[in-house]
Amino acid sequence: MNVQKMEQLVKQVTAFTLTNSAERDSWEKAIAMTGLQAWADEEALTVVKAWLDRAVATQNSSGNLCYADAFKAAEVGIDYTPTGSLSSSLGMPLLALHESTNNKGYLDAAARQIQALVNSPRTSDGGIAPRHEGLELWIDSTYLTCPFLIRFGQITNQDQYIEEGVHQFEVHVKHLLDEKANLARHIWCEVPNTFPQSTFWARGCGWLFLAAIELLHLLPSHPKADLFKDVATRTITAMSKYQDASGYFRNTLDDPRAKVEASGTLMFAYAVPRAVELGLIDEALIDDALRGFNVVAGAIEASGKVPGVSVPPGGPNVVFDWTMFGQGFFLLAAKTLQPYLND
Repeated sequence: MNVQKMEQLVKQVTAFTLTNSAERDSWEKAIAMTGLQAWADEEALTVVKAWLDRAVATQNSSGNLCYADAFKAAEVGIDYTPTGSLSSSLGMPLLALHESTNNKGYLDAAARQIQALVNSPRTSDGGIAPRHEGLELWIDSTYLTCPFLIRFGQITNQDQYIEEGVHQFEVHVKHLLDEKANLARHIWCEVPNTFPQSTFWARGCGWLFLAAIELLHLLPSHPKADLFKDVATRTITAMSKYQDASGYFRNTLDDPRAKVEASGTLMFAYAVPRAVELGLIDEALIDDALRGFNVVAGAIEASGKVPGVSVPPGGPNVVFDWTMFGQGFFLLAAKTLQPYLND
């Protein structure tokens, strides 16, 4: 793919994303916001600001942004009464808006969300549970909460939030990164000590290595920086071995019968050039990232919809469709791979 074709697809994906958001989206929309902010289109930034203004306006009494409704994942029958975890996904785009506008109201809203997060139920070793129905850890939380805690701590000069972000990353790695396979499991439950969802999930691995890269970017000299480097290197390298000849990754990485899946493929494509620039992996993996990006790009509909995404709650046997985070990860992958495309 050349740069001109990619930029046209970015415009289509952006247009679809701007006109197809749901009022009560939180974490799914957050990834789309980050992708739109990366391209800095003025119209898109205006819409992102409106979305974040609405998220702040509907921040609930607990401090959770954007309603933070309880909901049921119909496909698996799991009830979710959110803690401060999922809505904290809005924290990074909110802090970016604060920094671009110097509007203290956004920082105040972020502070309320931080308190909702740190006051959430915890496992015995301090891991923040994402729902009230059980003491669980989800691999998603590494990306959706850790960078937010750290960046908030940096902006406000409060080291306790920096260290909390690092601690959350460590605890999730301890329970959810398989030491032999170097791949991430989806969910760990403390009591009973089980993995309710234990498959090596493509998007789950993406959440983990992208979190590691974000933390390394934010804290390059931190005493735990070697941990961030190690996790990113191990998981990206391990995942790369499961790439299909088509360029896609399968929803369950090591199941040859599983469907190929777009969001995990895009997360890999987004992570690889960043990891190469940090000196973590071999530059040869850029070709694999481009293969993944190109095959997903080839499926994008004329409307700008990115299809082929496993919808929440993820894992095996879920419905495939489009999602706001799928849109966002396409935009992020396109931005990072742009220097590697042909003119």
